[in-house]
Amino acid sequence: MSIRVGLSTASCYPLSTAAAFRIAAELGYDGVEVMVWADPISQSAGALRALADHHGLDIVSIHAPTLLLTQRVLSADPWGKVDGSIELAQQVGA
Repeated sequence: MSIRVGLSTASCYPLSTAAAFRIAAELGYDGVEVMVWADPISQSAGALRALADHHGLDIVSIHAPTLLLTQRVLSADPWGKVDGSIELAQQVGA
């Protein structure tokens, strides 16, 4: 059994989502957990897929924008955040 390791983009905050993908690739991670936040790339399935393809990484999970600094990201409604995150995860194959 092979263990795959992903880097959370949250661990690279306040750097951009794109920077987190670059760092994950440079450090040899297998994939990325995307923390959805104010960075528009973190909210865009197309941009996330392009980053994953460019860096040869999998998107292993999507973390809903539930932190204090993401109160209005995707939705102001908590269930809207969950639903939007599920939709984004499906679109990127997480």
